[in-house]
Amino acid sequence: MRRALPPIGVVLVILLAGCPDDRVVKTRPPDVFVDTFSQQSATKVDVLWVVDNSGSMADEQENLAKNFGAFINLFTRGSIDYRIAVTTTDTFKDKGQFRGNPKILTPQTGNVEAAFASNIKVGINGSPNERGLEAALMALERQQQINQPKLEAIELCKTKCGSDAACIQDCPEKTPIDFLRPDAYLYLIFVSDEEDKSDYDVLYYWRAYEIANGIGNDGTVNAAAIVGPKDNTCNATYGSRYIALTERTSGEIGSICDSNFSVTLRKLANNAVGLKRKFALTRKPNVETLKVTLTYPCNAPSDFTRACQSVDDSACGDDVAPDALALVCTPKQGGPDGWQYEPETNVIFFAGESVPGLNAQIDVEYYEEGKGP
Repeated sequence: MRRALPPIGVVLVILLAGCPDDRVVKTRPPDVFVDTFSQQSATKVDVLWVVDNSGSMADEQENLAKNFGAFINLFTRGSIDYRIAVTTTDTFKDKGQFRGNPKILTPQTGNVEAAFASNIKVGINGSPNERGLEAALMALERQQQINQPKLEAIELCKTKCGSDAACIQDCPEKTPIDFLRPDAYLYLIFVSDEEDKSDYDVLYYWRAYEIANGIGNDGTVNAAAIVGPKDNTCNATYGSRYIALTERTSGEIGSICDSNFSVTLRKLANNAVGLKRKFALTRKPNVETLKVTLTYPCNAPSDFTRACQSVDDSACGDDVAPDALALVCTPKQGGPDGWQYEPETNVIFFAGESVPGLNAQIDVEYYEEGKGP
């Protein structure tokens, strides 16, 4: 929700009646606007990891296994209904098949971190002809074939229900789909120290992924990449094709050269659960007057405020409910982990770790363009 403050002027309000002490509350000038937003997540997300299993990837697979907690924590906090599967870049042997046991991890999977650590270690005996984009498409097409009879059964069920809304709503639960669920976001993560060698251009794969869940579900697909950077520091090949796909979906890009993937995995998690990074303003602002604050529940985890320039928790205390919105974060402005204003689209963009966490209230205060204090 966005709001503009009413023209109430600058006043000093003395709170006398029923208060143990006198407090002075300062209100904003009448021509100051505040756009307010709430950070919410997707409710269902299907995540497919496409991991290079060639001879040079043992350390990177171990890195993913050790730091998976940084990725899954946000899913757990947001009570997100997730499915997580793993395949490899080897399209000759694995051909998009899911690896591990169980092959699909869910919120009901016991010790999901240990299960993922086992699944993600896909070995180093795969083909050196890494074809990650093709492997992802193979995995999705394989799942489409598995899902087709289930989708038909669901439609038949709905037909038999007639106009009974409750019956229609129950049909998908009677024939559950394990992965590539029609009502879930799809998140693809590519991890490789080599360039993609798939047959077709990046645009072809992007379009194929966009319609993997059926026509009309485009826009619910996102991609991320942990690949070789352009300024190579670890003998990895520049993953330009993976990066091009990721940029097309506004996803996150991490370096395969990092010795610890925890920071990258946190960023990927923010992106995966659908946390917004862009917030459109209602009016063109006087850029010099822009002020951004985030307000969290008092019991927000510490990593939500890690990237804050300053944190004010003075309004939180024993007499305040733990979930009360009273913890105020002033985010950094600019840089890889700060916010910035994009005049072309009139939005506030949060980069890197500055992305507002779950349940945050985002307030953007400003004077309108051409006006000021």
